[in-house]
Amino acid sequence: MRNTFSLIFVLPILMFAVIGCSAVNVAPVLNSSLSMAAFEKMKKIEPHNVKLALYIEPKMKELQLNQNLSLGRYTFDIGNAFSAKLIKALSYNFKNLYFLDTPEYAENDFADAIMYVNLQDIDADFKARSGFSNVYAESYVRFSIRAEIKDIGEKKTVWVGTTQAKTTESHQEYGSMAYQEAGRGYAIAIDNAIDNAIGDLINDMSKSQNLRMYLEKWGQRNKGEN
Repeated sequence: MRNTFSLIFVLPILMFAVIGCSAVNVAPVLNSSLSMAAFEKMKKIEPHNVKLALYIEPKMKELQLNQNLSLGRYTFDIGNAFSAKLIKALSYNFKNLYFLDTPEYAENDFADAIMYVNLQDIDADFKARSGFSNVYAESYVRFSIRAEIKDIGEKKTVWVGTTQAKTTESHQEYGSMAYQEAGRGYAIAIDNAIDNAIGDLINDMSKSQNLRMYLEKWGQRNKGEN
């Protein structure tokens, strides 16, 4: 799989926060809350009396996008934001969540199923351009993510979902634009792409007849538990 990251700026339209040879470190904050768009993509929230173990592979969980450009060094902590949003989405649908540090698990009854989440590919393209009196920070972000749920007792895959979530955003400022302002615009695009990916996965889960059958089976087994 290829990972493509590129930042293209029109330098004359940017005002630098630091003059000279020192680089500007910019770490735009990504949102850890789910947006309304994410809930709309989920279509519905249906809590299940199911104990789900979750393993997010390190490639996804620790994903950072680091880019250097002239006097600017950008860092986007994508993995942390994605993981927090996914956990929140799953908590609406499963009664208990357990977090795994390794993909292996012991044969016991602490959970009914395990969910694996893997990053397959990511593309990001960030640009800045000037208009008549405005400056635009334009962003394109695409995530390719695969998720899988296995029945722990049967050691059988009961659901596989993939998403090719993407978003294109344009952040506008009047007059000049600093690195920090451009970074906030790029962060919006990343947040929206994450929300789209999670919304797509949860929606795909709700449409799976096979997964629904197992959810009912696990729910019946846990019936009466606190």
